[in-house]
Amino acid sequence: MGDYDDEKPDWRELDRRRDRSTFYGRQEKGAGKKKEAPKDRWQQGRVKDALDRLFKGDKGTPEHDKLYAKLHNAYGSEAFAKQAEKYMAKYGLPEDAATLILFLDLKETGICTATLDKLLEVYPSLPPRQQEDARRKISIAAMGHRIKEVRIKAQDVLEELDS
Repeated sequence: MGDYDDEKPDWRELDRRRDRSTFYGRQEKGAGKKKEAPKDRWQQGRVKDALDRLFKGDKGTPEHDKLYAKLHNAYGSEAFAKQAEKYMAKYGLPEDAATLILFLDLKETGICTATLDKLLEVYPSLPPRQQEDARRKISIAAMGHRIKEVRIKAQDVLEELDS
């Protein structure tokens, strides 16, 4: 019985043998390369937002965001026309359909017709819900806008969207 105990390897020796084994720790072809750790999604989002703001130019600044928020908050009040004038003077017509739709309620012919042209330009790139909203607002302008020229222009835009 003593001979058997002498030949029995201790745990350290078993671990050493396992480490040298051809099966233990074997890697598949190409698996020797280290995998990249997953990137922090939050940080990626921040970088993407910063790049988007950079490419927007003046419209990517915090000042634009403040003026944009004031414009939307003033909708429905007498201050909306004044905020729209400030926005147009600094940044021109907005790029998004939601704000363009708001601009159709202004009383200035030039702004309304330019807004209709811009809506016609961005219409194909809008999601279906926004396309429906824009079409509805343009049809409302075609039926009952205060200015006759805007009604005619809105009707022309609707006909062009239908074709």
